[in-house]
Amino acid sequence: MRTRPKPGPRPFRAAACLVALAIAAAGCSTGPATIERTDPPASDQQSASDRVGGEGADALRTKFRFFAADACATGAPAETYPRCGRFTTEIRNVVPQVRQDVPAAAGTADTVEQALDRFAAAGCEAAPDAAGTGDPGTCGPLFGEVQRTTREMARAVGTPG
Repeated sequence: MRTRPKPGPRPFRAAACLVALAIAAAGCSTGPATIERTDPPASDQQSASDRVGGEGADALRTKFRFFAADACATGAPAETYPRCGRFTTEIRNVVPQVRQDVPAAAGTADTVEQALDRFAAAGCEAAPDAAGTGDPGTCGPLFGEVQRTTREMARAVGTPG
């Protein structure tokens, strides 16, 4: 008759579990949550496009190619302006970058900003996630001015088309 092993702790399995646990714990301590990040100082006068690794003007041309593909850039102004809050916000956000990265286009950036300000002052500009309100007879032509000046600014930074 065979004897059964005595029940109780198995030292090899317990040791193996402890080693596996120690390795897993050591791996967790070097993950991204524990790595310190050092950002360059904000005072280095770089634009956002420079900080992400692209040349400022090249990044702007890429943005303007995307803007040109947006229905808000080409649609009938009186029909599209109510749905273009995101578009006008993006254009407004790119104006300072144009001034910084392509100083020769600063005049057209000023013109775009003035068109956006007139559009907003007339009560036509909406938040990015809301539908615009306002009289189409007033807002349509003002939005057409935003579209036209945005195309001029795109050309001024060197975007073809």
